[in-house]
Amino acid sequence: MKTSISTSAIDFAFRQFDTPAGSLYVVMRHGGKRRFLSRSAALNNLAHYMVSKVFRRAGIPTNEPYEPVFHNGTLAHRVGDHTSDYLYAHQRCVRRLRRILARKREQQRWLSKWESMHNRFVKERDELQANKPF
Repeated sequence: MKTSISTSAIDFAFRQFDTPAGSLYVVMRHGGKRRFLSRSAALNNLAHYMVSKVFRRAGIPTNEPYEPVFHNGTLAHRVGDHTSDYLYAHQRCVRRLRRILARKREQQRWLSKWESMHNRFVKERDELQANKPF
């Protein structure tokens, strides 16, 4: 009996691949896709994709207004810093993602313990059935 934890949206959005050089994390969400070597960078960018999409749909600005600056004698516009609302939402999203992934790891550990116990039980039952006197 092989059981597994059901796949969720986070499994598709945040994937880990083992390569000869080490772990590789792939983040795909809302049309964005990137590869990372560190888990924290992957989680930060996944949260960025998610929060940016929500803010765009709600019509809330993610950055401060453009700032006019002179660069090499020409007028250019520089994007402002992220707003405090965006930064707070991003922090909350990262915390929630970490909590979800920790819960999934805990469930996976429990499932592996359950499977090993179940396999031992089935093996012992089969041995008892084979030695059953008729």
